This record gives sequence, structure tokens and C-alpha cells, in this order.
Amino acid sequence: MSMPIHLHSELTSPPLQIECLEDESGLGYLLRWLGTNHLPFRWLKKMLAIRGPRLPDTRDAIVLSYLTGIEHDQLKPMLMKTFGNAKEGGMLVYGQQLLFRDLYRFRSPQICPSCIHQKGYISRCWEFGPIPICIEHGVYLIDHCEHCKKPIRWDRPTIDICQCGRIFSSPVNPSERPGIAELNLARWVLKPLMASESLHSLEASKAPSWMEHLSMDGALRIIKAFGICQTPYEAISSSYPWGKCTSQFWRDLFRRAALRIECFLDPSISSELCTLVYQPFLERVAFYPLTTPDKESALYLLKQLYDYEPLTHFDSAKGHLSQKRLFD
Repeated sequence: MSMPIHLHSELTSPPLQIECLEDESGLGYLLRWLGTNHLPFRWLKKMLAIRGPRLPDTRDAIVLSYLTGIEHDQLKPMLMKTFGNAKEGGMLVYGQQLLFRDLYRFRSPQICPSCIHQKGYISRCWEFGPIPICIEHGVYLIDHCEHCKKPIRWDRPTIDICQCGRIFSSPVNPSERPGIAELNLARWVLKPLMASESLHSLEASKAPSWMEHLSMDGALRIIKAFGICQTPYEAISSSYPWGKCTSQFWRDLFRRAALRIECFLDPSISSELCTLVYQPFLERVAFYPLTTPDKESALYLLKQLYDYEPLTHFDSAKGHLSQKRLFD
């Protein structure tokens, strides 16, 4: 079925146009622009001829450029481009390629209410499931409204108001805050998405050598490997429903991953750590890497944690994995 094609003469551009900010979410910008013009999200989907749950993406960039007044070349990188199928396909957004879509939060976006009220925009750093942290305020992100208790949606009146009509608020008594290890790990992974002034205002420790050159895809997948297991030798289903995981789930996973990565170089716990890090996920990064540093880091972790050469386990992939190690 061919997609509907709008002529510019058929479109009415809203009267108020706003600039997009440096580290603003693409979908967040569209929601802020709609709120400025007092238009609902459903109006935009109608203009883009979108039916069902699909969100605006690169296929809509030309029409969105006309409606918003933002140059096409500036707008397109802010929108997601998916490839492959829903189960195994990946995506490209903000210049970052992800080989697996389950690393991105399509359902119930997560937010930091303090940032939204103080800055007036949605950060692109909040859109990746494995990083459920606001670095600036040192708090966990939320994906449920504190008033109606329902999941937050993109289809809402404005960036700071829930679909129930109440203004977003932070938990009155947050039971927990991320620790230093979590904040450092979030800074290392989110660095490619952050505005230059935000980076200068953050004091972060230096990332371990094996993490410094990871792609965002590789870093997020390694975080999953370090944090998914709650108990030693836990088995994880290949059909795990990643796309439906809540911020609370990612919060717990990320906390475990950050603490285990921090302890990685401590020889006294290495024997215990190898029972908690999910080996098949590391092997998959080594076998299906986005970049050479991703592959080398995964091989290094497999060697250090399990003391074996992956070349003896991958058979036909030996040639693919035979390059010199970066960290030996």
C-alpha cells in the first residue's frame, strides 16, 4: 500500500514556530511545538496520515519540516529511522545506531519533572531504556504520573502535563537515588548525546579503558549483560519482553550493572562476578558488534571474566573474531 502524499497547499502551518534546542528530544520538540500552538498530538498524526500507535519518524521529515519551519537537514537526525523487523530490527536516532530496538523506549516515555519545569524541554538522553537517570538532578526518571498512576504517553496536552490533565510532579519522598557509580556510568554512555555546555558542567571520573571507545549500542548492550541477572547462573529467556519493561525494571538493572562494572577490576570478587554477568549477551556483542571497539571490549570481558578464548567457541566466526585484542 502506498503512503499518502500531502501537497504543501493542502497543509496549514500553525502560526507559532519555535526553535529546537541543542540536546532536545525530537519527539519532545514536536510535543513542545504542538503545546505552543494549543494543538493536540492527534492533530499532528492526522496531518502526517499516521494510523495506530506509530510515532512520527524520518518518513515524516519532509512534511514536518514544512509544518514546523525547521530545516529538513536539522530535523531528520532528530527523528528515528527503523530498519529490519520489529523482533530483530534496529534503528538510527541522534546520529547513534542501535542494532536492537529494545534499547529504545517506544512505550511510555520517561521524564525528569524537575528538568521539564526548570528548562521547559525534554532531553533526548531520557529515551533509552537502560539509562533511567537524570544526571543533572541525580534522580531516577519516572514513566508513570504521580497523580493518576498511569503510564506517561507522548499523546498528552503539553510536555509538562499528563493526559489526566495534572502537572507532572516528582515523587514526594523518593525512596532511593542513584549512587556515584550509576551517575558515572550514565555520563560515560550518554556523552555523545549531551550538549557541550552540559558536559563542561559535569564532573565525572574517567571511564575504564575498555569502555572509552564503545559505541552507544555496545555500551547499552554490555550494561544489559552486567545487570540482567538478579541471582547467580540465572537463565534469561530469548523472548524476554524488553519493549514492555518499566523504568523501575531498568532502574534495578542499571544499578546492578553499575556496581558490577565498578567492581570488575577487583580480583577478590571476580569469581562471583562471572556468575552474575550474563555470558551469552557478551558473546552476542562479540559476534554481532556495531564497531570494532565494541567487539574488542566484549572479547576482553569474556577473557577476563571466564578465562577462555571465544575463538574456540564460535567455529565459523573465528575469522571474524581473530583481530588483535586491544586490552591484552
